[in-house]
Amino acid sequence: MKRPRPVHHVGDVVRLDHVIVVRKTTAVEQQASRPDRRLAQLIGKRDPLTSRVLGAHEEHMASLARVEAELTARHIDHRVVSNFGRREAVRASLVVTVGGDGTFLRASHAIDASSESDGPPMLGVNSAASSSVGYFCAAGADAFGALLDQIAAGEIRSRGLWRLQVAINGKPIRDLALNDVLLAHQSPAETSRYILKVGDEAQDHKSSGLWVATAAGSTAAIRSAGGYLLDVDERKLQYRSRELMLWALEGKPLEAGVLEELEVISRMYTGMVYLDGGHLRQAFGFGDHITFTLAPRPMPWVAPHELDERRQRWIEKTQAAIHSPL
Repeated sequence: MKRPRPVHHVGDVVRLDHVIVVRKTTAVEQQASRPDRRLAQLIGKRDPLTSRVLGAHEEHMASLARVEAELTARHIDHRVVSNFGRREAVRASLVVTVGGDGTFLRASHAIDASSESDGPPMLGVNSAASSSVGYFCAAGADAFGALLDQIAAGEIRSRGLWRLQVAINGKPIRDLALNDVLLAHQSPAETSRYILKVGDEAQDHKSSGLWVATAAGSTAAIRSAGGYLLDVDERKLQYRSRELMLWALEGKPLEAGVLEELEVISRMYTGMVYLDGGHLRQAFGFGDHITFTLAPRPMPWVAPHELDERRQRWIEKTQAAIHSPL
């Protein structure tokens, strides 16, 4: 008998009917499955260069064991997976990621909205807080049990995260970007050439690529490139050209901005869009039209209680770094 598909909309109470735990595969585990001779030698010698890798692995494994123990102790139906896809997502009432922001981002690509549901809410557990930012994570492993009790008591409702939809020549890429998209030459060392269209304006660009980010992703790579900080709930996207060749422009530079839709016409024979890092990519060619819009519906999310305070601390820290002398 098939498990009925749960129905959840942003703002609903989070349920624990069937929990999928998506666990990170650590660098040490990757080494076991895809051996690297030099790394193996360094790990074997406990070289100081590998201390962070080994420490993060041990911390992650302890966190994963704690998460499983908390779920088992409460007799919550759950399954632990390393590879997470849409088939698992549609049957889940809650998706718990155990890792960092990278694990959360990759798992988010399996969450699809439909006419019946916004998809299962996601809850991030930062499994190695000593070496991971965990911006999207609601708790560490030590606080996970208490959070489960709040969910069981009906005290937690999901919050929405707006994602970015990319289409090439009108055909949407199925996966949605939660953080950002980088449009660039297939080889990042080459010049990226494209026509940027913002409203009624168009400009021919030569740069190192183009960042396009969601509000949630405004604290990530685009911020390091000089981007704007947006409220996490804002229904906007922003763009910023990387190392734009200002001397080659005609008119006022369309270097950066906050808007609702963006279009790019490729002048590259071998271009690439990278969604949420390098794991998911899509090629495009000369003359192709690439459009960026927000997804029709937000993704359900169990946000950290102290999200606003955490965000403010991060802003103050990065501003201090930006303005401090080298």
